[in-house]
Amino acid sequence: MWHKLIDTLMLMAHAMERQAIAQERIASAIEGQQLPEKGDQQAAAAVLGVSARTIARNHDQWIEGVHYHREGRRVTYNLALLRDWQVNKHDLNAHQRAIAQWQKGLLSNRKKRA
Repeated sequence: MWHKLIDTLMLMAHAMERQAIAQERIASAIEGQQLPEKGDQQAAAAVLGVSARTIARNHDQWIEGVHYHREGRRVTYNLALLRDWQVNKHDLNAHQRAIAQWQKGLLSNRKKRA
């Protein structure tokens, strides 16, 4: 019985370590602007590895103006935040930190020069 518990704990520890590595990679990519910033529905589907229909179904889980933007009939997606959402969709606090980091980098939130 203890062996199963230890094995389960080890698997959980490895999963958490992999998630932490992925989060760090995403955070550094967002910070360094290495990832494409915006894309259409097809680009979002490719980034997440899902179909375009799945992208449409996920809209209720995303924040308009953060994860996606409507420009008339055209919708563009924030690909970096979608990647982070995919990794952290079960840890909303971690994803909120990524959103806050993204918002800090917006030109409208930068300090004005004297």
